[in-house]
Amino acid sequence: MSRRRPGGTVLAAVVACAAVLGVAGGAVLAGALEEEPRTVASAVPLPAVSPSYPVDPPLPVKADPDTPGLKTGVRLQRAQVGIPPFGLRLPVPAGWRRSDSLLGEWKWFPPGQPDKNAYFLRVRLVTGFQTREAALRERLSALSGASDVQELVIETQDEDGFTATYVTDDHRRVAMERFLSFDGRTAYATVAVVGRERDLLGMADLVERIVRRAATS
Repeated sequence: MSRRRPGGTVLAAVVACAAVLGVAGGAVLAGALEEEPRTVASAVPLPAVSPSYPVDPPLPVKADPDTPGLKTGVRLQRAQVGIPPFGLRLPVPAGWRRSDSLLGEWKWFPPGQPDKNAYFLRVRLVTGFQTREAALRERLSALSGASDVQELVIETQDEDGFTATYVTDDHRRVAMERFLSFDGRTAYATVAVVGRERDLLGMADLVERIVRRAATS
């Protein structure tokens, strides 16, 4: 797992130490008080022990939409995407609105939630007969190089996919993406749920249920 993003709870302990100086002999103290003031050498600038360097300010992150989080156990219904024999049959949340905005990519949005910065389901067909490992590397490279993705952190990663957090459109997002392979080697499609931290449990439940029941068509 990669380093988690900054912003978690930090526990700090501050210990104050006081030094007590003993003064022996009242006469010695009195004599010291009667001495002529000593000449102080001219002050000269000292080099900084740890020079400060400019650092990038933290990214402005807006609050998430204040709508209920994705729950576990969402009711599913069967859907078909693509054209046989290169299609896909899979369960999707019942009542969610489908969007076919890109060739080979489909999204579903829940009712009562904004289309942006809440949560949604995305399915993509993988082209080029890539291995699952190669498709995963390509996807992570695309995320890392995307101009609208900042503070990308790969939270978990295995041979089937990854979970990542990042900032886009001034909002922090969580993405769970899994790669489907029906022969144990070639990547056929990806199933991803993108949402907020409050959606995590529902996201994990939804992704696993879809992946488990998906099939070619």
